Amino acid sequence: MTGVREEDVSNTMAKKPVHLTLQKLNLDHLEIQIPMIVDEFSLKHPDNRHRRRSSRILPLDPSDPIFIQVERLFSKGWRHRQKIRPVVQRVFKILSSDESLEAYAIHKSQVQAFNLLSRYKKGANEQLCFHGTRRSCALGDDSNQVFLCNSTECSLCCIIRGSFDVAKCGTVNSFKRFGSGIYTTSCSSKADDYYSAGRSRQQNPRNLRVLLLNRVVVGKPHNRRHNATHMNQPPSGYHSVVGLPGVDLNYEETVVYRNDAIRPAYLVVYGPQSSMEQPEEVQSDVLLPPPSINQKSLARNVSKAHALLSALFTTPLAV
Repeated sequence: MTGVREEDVSNTMAKKPVHLTLQKLNLDHLEIQIPMIVDEFSLKHPDNRHRRRSSRILPLDPSDPIFIQVERLFSKGWRHRQKIRPVVQRVFKILSSDESLEAYAIHKSQVQAFNLLSRYKKGANEQLCFHGTRRSCALGDDSNQVFLCNSTECSLCCIIRGSFDVAKCGTVNSFKRFGSGIYTTSCSSKADDYYSAGRSRQQNPRNLRVLLLNRVVVGKPHNRRHNATHMNQPPSGYHSVVGLPGVDLNYEETVVYRNDAIRPAYLVVYGPQSSMEQPEEVQSDVLLPPPSINQKSLARNVSKAHALLSALFTTPLAV
């Protein structure tokens, strides 16, 4: 299993089917009509209307089932024993335009139809996989940092704004194990190796880091254990390349070669335990007696107070 099936997370929350239309697809000689439903990651989806204006990310409450599932995927995927596992501090849902999501949905439907004809049981095989990249701003550092920056150096904001681009492969890391593609992994600790801070992020006292958790149409994967740096597409009949550990790899990675095969879904903010925000102390309006007061004495004082109040009113107070 190369990643986590997207349904395992998204099924924890009910989806609301709205704005139903029909999309025609031509697959060789097969023409099918597929209903297009407003994606739950759409800027226009009703569930996302409470986001801050002009923001592309929506903070999730720690009690939200999606937050809990994402946190679980992050912890389960942290496999480097020599790296201390950090703590997930915030999870943001990433919102995209309908145009971007429609292109993804069409590709997913095409893969689904192709595998249906070829009797590949996993269909589109949509999975959730991590991706580490460069961040040059404070996006996600706290609940107020929800606006994308305009720096071309900030790969994070560029991906959230316009999704992934195969043409950008190798701009940060020149080595391309399986050629020019978009690299993801179910191993969060491996994706963490590819996170980097831009020049403006060098001063980061809380040492917060971020990863993207993405929806990936894996389809029928071509499994490899050896490097193949010459590749620019999967072999015929396959939709992705999966690198398996054991020979040239220590940890799994999944590569797709089409921009429409992947969309960012969640922004995961994490850091060491020491960087956790401490909740503010809540001041209570109720004055509690110091622990040194004898409880019996306190009870006598309460009885005296009731007696005094009863004397002031015609109706005795219940003790």
